[in-house]
Amino acid sequence: MTDHQIKKLKTLGKRYARATTMAHTEALNALAMELGCAHWKALTDAVKEGWQPSEDDVAQAEEFVRQAGAKTDVNASHCDASYIDYPAFEEGELCSHHYRIGDYFGDVVVSGKGWELRIPEAPFKAPIVEIDERYAEASPIKDPSFLGKLIEVAQERSARIRAKMAVDWPRRSTKAGLDGVARYPLRRVKASIWYCLSCDAQLTGSQVAENYWHCLSCGTHLLNISAEPFDDQLPGKPVQTPDTTQRERPEVRIVEPKLTLHLYEETVATLIRCALLEDATSVNERLGAMRAGISLLDGKEVWITLDEMLWPEDKEPTSALAVAKKLGLEVEQELSLFSEPFAWPDLGAMTQDTAEFAETLLKAYEERGVIKR
Repeated sequence: MTDHQIKKLKTLGKRYARATTMAHTEALNALAMELGCAHWKALTDAVKEGWQPSEDDVAQAEEFVRQAGAKTDVNASHCDASYIDYPAFEEGELCSHHYRIGDYFGDVVVSGKGWELRIPEAPFKAPIVEIDERYAEASPIKDPSFLGKLIEVAQERSARIRAKMAVDWPRRSTKAGLDGVARYPLRRVKASIWYCLSCDAQLTGSQVAENYWHCLSCGTHLLNISAEPFDDQLPGKPVQTPDTTQRERPEVRIVEPKLTLHLYEETVATLIRCALLEDATSVNERLGAMRAGISLLDGKEVWITLDEMLWPEDKEPTSALAVAKKLGLEVEQELSLFSEPFAWPDLGAMTQDTAEFAETLLKAYEERGVIKR
C-alpha cells in the first residue's frame, strides 16, 4: 500500500466520522473492519508486513463511506454537496403491505393504508405512530413484528438524512469536544452549556450536539437554542438525557382521518353566513349577514337570528336555506333588534356599493356628529 493510499483511507475515515458523528478513531476502526481487519491498528500492522489492498478493496471502502452519506472524493471541499445522495420519495412493500417513505423537514415519514410512522429528526425523540381510527382494529402497524421492521427501514433513511446535516455542519456541531464544548451550526459561537429559549431548559454541549440541536425538553429547533439564557437570574434547570428504552418505545396514537370535516357550530355558522352574504343585495343586508346570530342546536337544527333594522322582514334567505338542506339541518329564523353599528341605518338600504355607503356615512357624521380616528 502506498503512502497515497494510506492518506486516502485516513481521509475516508475522517469523512465517515463526520457523517456518522463518531470519533475519528472509531471511524477508522469501522473502515478497517469493512476491509477484513479487526481494527485500524491491525490494518496498519498488516501494511508494515507487506499487505496491500486491491483496487476492489479501495472501491469497497469508498462505497462503505458513501453509503453513510459521506463524500468519497478526498479532494472535494466541505461546501461541495454534489456528492450527497439526497433521498427521494420511495415506495416499497413489507410483509405484503405497501408503504411510501419520504422526509419532511428532517423527519422521516412512512405511510400506508390508515397508518403513518414518523422518525423525528431529533435522535433522542421516540418514533411516533398514528393510526386512522377507521383502521384501528385491523391495522398491520399494531403488530410489534411489523412495526419493528418498519422502524428499521425508517431509521436507515433517517441516518442518511442526519448524515447530510452532519456533513453540512461544522464537526463540533454534531460531536462535542472532550471538554464538552459544542459549536452552534449557524454561527461561530462555542459553549459547553446551552439554553432553550422556548422552555428555559439548560442543556450540555454534548446533549445538543447528539440531538442535532433540538431541545431535549420541548423539542424545539436550533433557532431557539442560545449560548445565553433568556433571563440571567433564572437560567433554567438541567435536562436529563432520555434512556435507551424511552428513545426506542414508539408513541402510538389513534387519530381521526386527516381529511375530516367537523360539522360543529363554527363550521356550520361559517357556511350559513357565507350563504347569507350571497343572499344579500344591499349594504344593509350584507351588514345583517355579518352580524347575524347563528347557533347549532343538538347538531340537527340551525337557528338564524337577523337584525330587523338591517334585514328585510319579508326576504327569504334562499341560499342559506339551501346550504342548511345540504347539511341535513332544519332551520329556524327570527328577527331581533340589535345595537346598530352606525347611525342612520336606512342609508345602507339605498345602495349596493360599500364605497358609496362609506362616503355618505362620513358626510353625515361630518355634518351632524363627530369622527374620531
